[in-house]
Amino acid sequence: MTVMDNSTSLGVERPASVAEAAALLHGTRGPLLFRGAGTKQAWGGRITEPALIVETAELSRLLAYNPADMTVAVEAGMALRDLQEILGEKGQWLALDPPSAATGATVGGLLATGDSGPRRLRYGALRDLVIGVTLVLADGTVAHGGGTVIKNVAGYDLPKLLYGSLGTLGLVAEVVLRLHPRPETSATVTVASSVDRAGDVALRLLASPLEPSAVDWVQTGGGLLAVRLEGTRAGVEAQRRAVVEMLTEDGARADWHTGADEDALWQELTAPHRPAPDATLAYVGTLPSRTTDVARTLAEGGEAGGATTELASRPALGLHTARFTGAPDGVAKAFEAWRAQLLGMGARVVLHERPADVDVLVDALGPAPSSAGLLQALQHRFDPDRRCGPGRLGPWLAPSPTREDTPQP
Repeated sequence: MTVMDNSTSLGVERPASVAEAAALLHGTRGPLLFRGAGTKQAWGGRITEPALIVETAELSRLLAYNPADMTVAVEAGMALRDLQEILGEKGQWLALDPPSAATGATVGGLLATGDSGPRRLRYGALRDLVIGVTLVLADGTVAHGGGTVIKNVAGYDLPKLLYGSLGTLGLVAEVVLRLHPRPETSATVTVASSVDRAGDVALRLLASPLEPSAVDWVQTGGGLLAVRLEGTRAGVEAQRRAVVEMLTEDGARADWHTGADEDALWQELTAPHRPAPDATLAYVGTLPSRTTDVARTLAEGGEAGGATTELASRPALGLHTARFTGAPDGVAKAFEAWRAQLLGMGARVVLHERPADVDVLVDALGPAPSSAGLLQALQHRFDPDRRCGPGRLGPWLAPSPTREDTPQP
C-alpha cells in the first residue's frame, strides 16, 4: 500500500507481507526510513531525509501462539497493547511495560529502539524475551535469526544485534517472543525519599533475597520511592512486610497500593519518562551505585545553563531520564555540561526528545563509543550501501547517502 506522509512530500509504503517488503526494498534505491507507530522518531541522531519511508502498519498479524510453550510469533507492526490483550485471555503476557505502549508502540519498534519499562528489573529487557526474528535487508534479502523454541542457540544472534539498532540494519518484519504467566497479584510500597536514600535502598534490595519487579524514584513533590512486588498472594504479602520494614527504618511512613490505585500510581511514576511539549529528555545508563552522582551533576548542569531540570530514576537498574526545560541555549548548555561529567564516569547518554530549536544546538549522540568500529563493521555486513536509518546513529556510523545522492532511474 502506498500513501503520502503528511509532514513531507515523501511517499510511504506499507507492505502487507515479508515477500512484499522484500520485493519493495529490492526494487528501490536511496535512503530508507523504517517506521512502526512513530512514537520514537526523535530518538538518537537527526534523521536525514529518506528517499522512502516504509511503515509496518500492514504487518500487524498474529502468526502463531502456543500457550503451552509460552511462545508467540507476531508481525513487527503489531501494537504491544493489542498483543497483551490477546495474551491476557490465556493468563499470559509479554513482560514488557514501556511508557510508549499506551500510544501504540509496536513490537518491532520496541525492539529497534530498545525501549523498556520499570519491570525490566525482574523480567529483563526485550532483547531477553526475543527468541527469533525475521529481518528484510536493504537489498531485499530475507534473514532469519533464532527460532520458535527457547533453547534454540544456533546461528547468528540476530535478535540481540537488532536491539537498539534504530532501524540501521534492516526492516524488522516478524518477531518470536517468550512469555510469562500474569502474576496472581501485585502491590507497590511507596515512601517519601531523597535520591540519596533511594539509591541506598536500591542497592540493599539488589543484595537482598527480595525480588521486586520494579524500583522507581521520581523527583516530583520532593521525591518519592516506589517498590513493586508481584507473584502469589502469600509471596507478595511476605515481601511487602520486609520492604516496609526496610523503608521505615528511619521513621518514614510507608504506604502501599493495589488494584486501580496502584495502576494510577504507576501512570504518574512513568509520566516523567514520556515526552512533553517544549521539554528535552535525555536517557542515561550508569552503574546502580551512581544514582546520587547522576542527580548531583544534573542539578549542577541546570544551574550552569539556567535551565530547569528534573530526574526520574530506576536506581536498581542504573537507568535514568532527565528532563530539561527553559530557553534553548540554556537547555543546550545544561545538557552538555551534565553529559560531560557523566561520560567521565563511564555513563552512556543519549537524547530522546527535544524541541527543534534545542536539536540544532546539541549533538544528540555525543562521542562515539569504543564499539563504534564494531557497529560500522555490522553495518557494512548488513547494509553495505548505508541505506537504512540515515542519521539515526549519526557520526557513530559511516555517513549515509542523502536523498540527493540517490541515482535517478
